Amino acid sequence: MKSVTILYRNNTNLNAIAFIKANLEEIFGQYAEFSNIFISELNPGDKLQADAFLALDDNVFQHANDYVDDIAKVIKINRSPDRSALNQISKIPTGKTVLIVNDSYESSLSTTQSFYEVGIGHINMVAYDESLEHTGLYDQIDIAITPAESHLVPSHITNIIDIGYRKVSFETMFKLMKLLDLDISTINRNLFRHIHSIVESNSAFHSSYVFGYLKSEMLSHIVNTSKIGMVLVDSYYEPVYVNDKACRIFQNDDKTSIRIEDYIDPAILTSPDASTTPIQILGGRYFFDKYTLRLMDEVAGYYITLQDELDVELASKNMRQKGFMAKHQFKDIIHASAGMDKVIQTAKQIAQTDHTVLIRGESGTGKELIAQSIHNASYRNKYPFVAVNCAALPDNLLESELFGYEPGAFTGAQSKGKVGLFEEANHGTIFLDEIGDISPKLQTRLLRTIQERQVMKVGSERVIDIDIRLITATNKNLEAAVREGEFRSDLFFRLNVLPIVLPPLRNRKDDIIVLLQHFLGNDFKNITNEEKNILLRYDWPGNIRELENISTYYKTLSALPEYVLQQSAPDNVYAKKANIRPTVLEIIGQNTEISHGIGRNALLQQLEKRNLRISDGNLRTLLSKLEEDGLITISKGRYGTRITEKGVAALANPDKSTAEDDMPL
Repeated sequence: MKSVTILYRNNTNLNAIAFIKANLEEIFGQYAEFSNIFISELNPGDKLQADAFLALDDNVFQHANDYVDDIAKVIKINRSPDRSALNQISKIPTGKTVLIVNDSYESSLSTTQSFYEVGIGHINMVAYDESLEHTGLYDQIDIAITPAESHLVPSHITNIIDIGYRKVSFETMFKLMKLLDLDISTINRNLFRHIHSIVESNSAFHSSYVFGYLKSEMLSHIVNTSKIGMVLVDSYYEPVYVNDKACRIFQNDDKTSIRIEDYIDPAILTSPDASTTPIQILGGRYFFDKYTLRLMDEVAGYYITLQDELDVELASKNMRQKGFMAKHQFKDIIHASAGMDKVIQTAKQIAQTDHTVLIRGESGTGKELIAQSIHNASYRNKYPFVAVNCAALPDNLLESELFGYEPGAFTGAQSKGKVGLFEEANHGTIFLDEIGDISPKLQTRLLRTIQERQVMKVGSERVIDIDIRLITATNKNLEAAVREGEFRSDLFFRLNVLPIVLPPLRNRKDDIIVLLQHFLGNDFKNITNEEKNILLRYDWPGNIRELENISTYYKTLSALPEYVLQQSAPDNVYAKKANIRPTVLEIIGQNTEISHGIGRNALLQQLEKRNLRISDGNLRTLLSKLEEDGLITISKGRYGTRITEKGVAALANPDKSTAEDDMPL
């Protein structure tokens, strides 16, 4: 948080002092801390420390140099009347002479000028000078306008229009925002509101600010969603603008500290010829292009683009059609937790082998990111990476996609037949996501493929040798599926050679903030500590995918979704203390039938009817534990969650399997 000291001559007007401080806090919120210092209370030689100083008037500004560590940090406060005052002033009869009274003649004159400059011309305004009151100059004036300084109005004037304390001017607020380097959307939004609440004459500056900011925001949204790194430099190659993608390439979030020559060879930077081969930047390879920006016949700067070599290859005609490339590497995995560090180190070791890998974890934890990173770190990285979502295709279609088919193999088959994805992945890696959802028939065919390293197309009797590495992934409890006879045990052991378990986001809270910073980019500055704490308390049932979605929501609406605010509240105290595991098992048992079970939402509703409230994330954890213990099975769609024979036995004979010690809450 930035520190700002407001300098006053003395503390004789504490109400005005409190108003100014509150006005500044209204704009800068939690991003700056304001404190008041009175020059009259300082000793000679005192030196004040702060990120910025605000001097109330010219006199304080002149004395500030004696007490601050850097005069460049000092901004003189200008103040402006509240716009609501215009309505009161407009009711004064035309031609009337009115006295403008403030705490000094200079302030009275400034207030008078601001009213004239915004078009108030139907009355004659006279700035009050206390030293001239004895001359009788003001005796014929019977109306006074004052910004909360009624006690200074000459006693013979009884018609007083009090317009309240003047606010800090927009210009002062703008200068302070720039000095503190707080040019962020939250503060700019507050400045928009502030502009419309005050009376100021500099409408051209206001309009320029508003349109300039809107234009900048529009361009930033466009370039920061691009997959191309974009850098704008001046004629001396000093960065003027760096988009989010370029920051990730340079692995530097502080755009102001980036020196282009630290990342790109100066000979390449200044060369008039375009680079035809990728250049190396921090372990990555990028195609470099430079475009000259001219002002008339003068070179004003350069526009530099950096495109990932893999992205360029993917853009080729062949790769656009097939998309068999792994884009991500281990360096792309954003994390800070020790748990993910261990996962990555394990995966790096696994990448050096050619064994089958089973990646396990909840939906949205980044299983494909790990799979792609393993492929790119392996010796197969120059060959295809073919990813297949086994849950996204019907059984027959998935079989023909994986193994291919001969011409005329079935109704609707292509006349030339089709090469299967196992063949497409030859010499490379095939990644089978959601492997736990494949049918028993496909399980048998897949087992034969793994054992023999051969495939046979649908409608063919000829075997085809393949050289592939197999990586699979699932969010299911395959051990429970094996026990229930839904998954072949021999296939499970063939797949589970090198297991990698990705922890859910709720179990690696250290990753939440760094991922949030990655997804939000520049907008990360806007999020408050309270909002961060809400996100840290949230259970994240959708894991990283959900965090990315929430970040998009925040970038769009500058707020967290309502459901996050509600679900991040602590669980019902009774539910925390109670052993609800047997109750959950009992409800599942009551709702288990041959054709269907109970869904998670219905389960939550039934628990609530019993005055037991538990978050969706904690219920997921509890159900996973029950499934792991073989007491229930969890299926998608109408099958829902059903109790097993072991679960029925546990309800009939309560023992350690339903004890509170196993409660995950």
